[in-house]
Amino acid sequence: MPNRILGGVHHSGAQRGATERKSEILEHTGTALLMQPAVGPAKHMTGILMGAETQDSHGKPFMLVVPDVSVYDPAISNGLIPVGCLIEAGFSVNPRILSQANEDEFSLKDVPLYGGTITTPDGKKIILIEYAQHT
Repeated sequence: MPNRILGGVHHSGAQRGATERKSEILEHTGTALLMQPAVGPAKHMTGILMGAETQDSHGKPFMLVVPDVSVYDPAISNGLIPVGCLIEAGFSVNPRILSQANEDEFSLKDVPLYGGTITTPDGKKIILIEYAQHT
């Protein structure tokens, strides 16, 4: 394409899930993945099948099993869920900002950090995304 204009790239999340919690490791895959963090040199991380501990929109505990191989690193500060992998697996991911809570019929009084929703492929569970520090 001779006249193609290249622009910025929006990075919507980790390419692989990652956790610092041993309780979220469902199974070790026996692999090591060379990962490039946002800051610092690349490093090898243990491959795992990850289940992110969360709750559904009714406050009931829910284990969100992350599709594809994730990694474990006790040094990371937050769990990372790969948005692309969720969408490819049939989840509906709807990121929003605080000012859109009422539009989506959620009260900021009840959900003060409303950041959208993740709906399971079967449509039976809705997980609320937390919006904090612009993410």
